[in-house]
Amino acid sequence: MKKLYILLFTILISGFTFGQILATEDFAYADGSLVGNGAWANHSGTAGDLLVSSGQALVNTVGSSEDANLPFSPVSGVIYFGIDITVNAAAPITGTDFEYFAHFKDAAFNFAARVDIVAPTGGGDFSVGIASDESTADATWATDLTFGTTYRVVVKFDQALNISQLWVDASAEGDTSIMGEDRADPGDSIVSFGLRQSNSSGDETILVDNLIVSQTFGETLGTKENQIEDFAMYPNPTNLGYVNVSSKNRAAMSVSVFDIIGKQVINSDVINNRLNVSQLKTGIYILKAQQGNAVTTKKLVIQ
Repeated sequence: MKKLYILLFTILISGFTFGQILATEDFAYADGSLVGNGAWANHSGTAGDLLVSSGQALVNTVGSSEDANLPFSPVSGVIYFGIDITVNAAAPITGTDFEYFAHFKDAAFNFAARVDIVAPTGGGDFSVGIASDESTADATWATDLTFGTTYRVVVKFDQALNISQLWVDASAEGDTSIMGEDRADPGDSIVSFGLRQSNSSGDETILVDNLIVSQTFGETLGTKENQIEDFAMYPNPTNLGYVNVSSKNRAAMSVSVFDIIGKQVINSDVINNRLNVSQLKTGIYILKAQQGNAVTTKKLVIQ
């Protein structure tokens, strides 16, 4: 079972300053529309278009339009959000039309601390960018990221100084980060967290999970889901009609496979360390394996 981040004990023993958690969301809803669950509300686009898929929000930049927000009690000063993201697309992100997908929102239609998926700077699949107050990223994460891998993205927004900051897989606030531009003071007065769907040149999908909005950095981190120990999947890419799947643990393993728009195409137990993928067309998929309480997500390529 997917775990929501349980933070307080970790924060206290790690020396973080304890503050108020403003909102949490693990997207543990039935597949279908996100709006209508919890306090999520539509603020633009086609109602019912932003979906929950296998316990994660599915942000689709391929023809979907709904934008939704999760309100929380406003506070002054600095606020943070942390989310797990898993990005998938048919090919590495290219072009220049990079649309932000996660952000803070005020009581009207002003957005801040906008995160988008951008082209890689080297040989990877994609990177992420941050903008304090504009639609286009002010700064880009220097290390390329990989499709099918889950990353913890943490974003800080200073409402008084109107400036944002972003971390990827950080363990402390002093870790490597990038800064958005310092915009005119003050910034927007934030009342909700938002997810946005808009067509982009990359046509990627982003699975979003384990949202935490807080007044301190440490509370947005938590501990990631247990990973399956010594998980292996081969051959990958494959054109054999199957992949071998194994781990250090001999317990039963179940596997779900999703296409690039987040549709589940396989839901099966692994038999004799082998998964039948003969029904899959050529392309890129996300494979999510679960063994007890441990979960691992990998990119699967069918040739």
